[in-house]
Amino acid sequence: MRRTEARQRNREALIDAALAEVAAHGYRATRLEDLADRAGLTTGAVYSIFGSKRELLAAAMERLVAEFENAVAPLADPALSLTEVLRGYAAVMYRAAVDPRARERFAFELEAGAAAVRGLELATGTPSAKLTELLTARQFGDRRTTADQASRLAPAVAALASGLAQRAVFDPGSVDEDYLADAAEALAGLLG
Repeated sequence: MRRTEARQRNREALIDAALAEVAAHGYRATRLEDLADRAGLTTGAVYSIFGSKRELLAAAMERLVAEFENAVAPLADPALSLTEVLRGYAAVMYRAAVDPRARERFAFELEAGAAAVRGLELATGTPSAKLTELLTARQFGDRRTTADQASRLAPAVAALASGLAQRAVFDPGSVDEDYLADAAEALAGLLG
């Protein structure tokens, strides 16, 4: 294996370890030694690849953001109506909620959010910002959504979908994909 491939493999292993360890123990209680052990590496590898635990946490968050953006990328198709985007977004959130890694990722995101509240800058962009983009200029009845309408609708859709997805994580079977999609679609009523 070439050196760059080994470094990339080690980077991915450390990110996997960070997702698991931070989810299980919290950011502050997660030790570099534990991250390195879980990844089958040394603490020197953590410093060599990331420089610090904070940088590793940021890389893990960036991976989650990139995965989310990849999942919603098909919704950028300008031919999709507002209803199709809302239902598609709900489907993405539902699939994330029923993924076998959902509990771990949710716990990690909570820890990352707590770290951000304490002033630790992690990743740029938010689901609402991406959703605002996706909801802008969509066919809705006989008109298209404006940027202002999309920016008003996006936080409500993101909060609803996130909350229902969390419920699906913690109480499987309590929310199905159609229910989540119907709820997201109903929020279009906010546009009048």
